[in-house]
Amino acid sequence: MNLERTQYIGHYGVTFSVIRFTVRPDNKQALASLCLLDAKASAPEVRLRLQSLYERMLAQDLPCLMTVAISKPLTRKQADSLNNRNNVVKKAISGAVAAPIGIISSKAESLIENFTRDLISRQLRNFQRADIIIGLEARVSGGIGPQRSSLSMHVYSDEP
Repeated sequence: MNLERTQYIGHYGVTFSVIRFTVRPDNKQALASLCLLDAKASAPEVRLRLQSLYERMLAQDLPCLMTVAISKPLTRKQADSLNNRNNVVKKAISGAVAAPIGIISSKAESLIENFTRDLISRQLRNFQRADIIIGLEARVSGGIGPQRSSLSMHVYSDEP
């Protein structure tokens, strides 16, 4: 596998180390020993998820372009900015869901809005200082057409 390493600075100044490489069926076992120093203690889990993602793509004999993006540990300011963004998303969605109910009853609107906000809160990540964000992506072209799959991980600062 030929690894291409770059760096990307995203929203709120979050810096990612980005690794791109192509996996072929004859070298897919190399995913188990991929060097991911930036992932720290979660590197074994990242490698397992990469292998699972590759298998899910059903690439068969086609090359699979894979990308791994690992953030530097978040600063307090970056974590707060990401949490504030989550609050904006939560308020916008819960307000949009509850607004039609408000035509019927303002009390029902309030209940639906609170319920929706709680439901969304359980799905959104809460970021802390020193957390790491990891993104994985796989792409295959050919066969039944282009395919793309991705997943993300959040390594909390209190984890080893």
